[in-house]
Amino acid sequence: MSKLTADLTYDYLSAEAAPTREERIEATYAFGGSCTTLKHGMGQGCTKYNSRKFAQGGGCQLNLALGIVRTFQNSVIIIHGPLGCASNNLGIAGYSKTFRVLKQKQGTDNVWIHTNLDENDVIAGGIDKLRQAILYAEKEYRPDAIIIGNSCVPGIIGDDIDSLIDELDGQLSARVVPVHCEGFKSKFVATGYDSAYHGVLKKLVDPIKKQDRINPDDIAYTTAEETERYINSKTVNLLNVGSTSFGDEFELSRLLKALGLTVRVLPLYASIDEISRIGEAALNVSICATHDDYLIGHLKERFGTDYVIDTLPIGIKNTNQWLRVIARFFKLEDEAEKLIAIETAQLEEALVPFKKELQGKTVFVGGGETRIFTTAEFYQSLGMKVLGLKPHNFDRFAVPMIDDIDDQEAVIDVAPGQPSEELVILNRLKPDLYVGHVGAPAWVTKLGIPNIPLFGQSLNYMGYSGAFELARKAVKSLKNTNFPKKIAANVPLPFRPEWYASNPFDNIKEAQQG
Repeated sequence: MSKLTADLTYDYLSAEAAPTREERIEATYAFGGSCTTLKHGMGQGCTKYNSRKFAQGGGCQLNLALGIVRTFQNSVIIIHGPLGCASNNLGIAGYSKTFRVLKQKQGTDNVWIHTNLDENDVIAGGIDKLRQAILYAEKEYRPDAIIIGNSCVPGIIGDDIDSLIDELDGQLSARVVPVHCEGFKSKFVATGYDSAYHGVLKKLVDPIKKQDRINPDDIAYTTAEETERYINSKTVNLLNVGSTSFGDEFELSRLLKALGLTVRVLPLYASIDEISRIGEAALNVSICATHDDYLIGHLKERFGTDYVIDTLPIGIKNTNQWLRVIARFFKLEDEAEKLIAIETAQLEEALVPFKKELQGKTVFVGGGETRIFTTAEFYQSLGMKVLGLKPHNFDRFAVPMIDDIDDQEAVIDVAPGQPSEELVILNRLKPDLYVGHVGAPAWVTKLGIPNIPLFGQSLNYMGYSGAFELARKAVKSLKNTNFPKKIAANVPLPFRPEWYASNPFDNIKEAQQG
């Protein structure tokens, strides 16, 4: 569906691991400047070669990959690596079970095993430990899937986990999925998503019968097979991500069902059977290109399933656009326009008091690229001025969104982590409100800036009801700013005063144009 991906190929499943994003897609993780200069740099193709002299911090590809696969129902996760690679799982021990219940899924436990590689294993290899872990998982839990997260150390020492899986083939009832998420291979932490989906596509997604797409209005179905074809012809896979809440999923499903479509929300928190049949839908709908492009690109090439990846339904404009693109595919344009008119009129009326409070205020947004641009555009539509944005990375999917920002000189800092850069920028811009990714508000509060989270699993952000909640949260935060003011007055800033007078982008090494 998206012209942006017309020249990309996704035929990588013959390889053991997904390619890095450096190899596969035009993207950058290091840039400092304005909307105008970023768009120019992307157009010239030079920004993807930018780098940093020093990286203060970033994400872990293993954690991002596990964020997908550990949500699957009745599965066991085996983390193959040193003990520290499992530490993140301690913090989310009850997380998956809780959110399965919130999302009205089967409330199974989050089961994970660790191979605990030590110094001896680094020399002799850790395959025997992994073999024992797989056989133990099969015997003890009888899962539908055993998923192996291969961390940096076994990747460096050369543990051949794929040969081990082939060796055990036929001895296990569970499907065994290798996930190669060795973080040293790529500077783009989002490569972890590709690693997870590479394993899922190879081992969990079943082939489907090649059938011509039917017109649901013309079919006269009588057999069970024809009935199934009819249902599939009106089925949408709504692809969720870790930052979508049950409220988000409910709202987006509500809108698609209002058009007469059947909605399946997956892959997170889905069963292995549901994931195996992901290829049966008529359309895949992504709400995050960074998260999903590898998955839906493969499904397009493998099954011919069209997809929508152009926007994220946050705010009025982007929710309307999202609905129109989907409706156009199913030839439901008239139904969509009626729905949009009703929803927009009700929302605009409800937003009137919020617009009065937010008019003329300034905002800075940091986090995932598509989410921050759509969020910024919505606050802009409420009368706020966007002073700056901080995407974790920036790629071709987000380029058209730059034009939605009214002030093309607004600051953009492309950086995974790197709070040292962001705090210098915020200390100078002093926005009235900061909207940011998990972890950032703790730093920002020390500057005395009111802030709200960019997403939350217990909150609603998407669709028309999400737009109302975004406006309400901003007004609530700005009405009472005592907390950040008191923190700023009593908690010291994390860097020396002279750092805040420096150029935050001196650390970025720009690529030389040929």
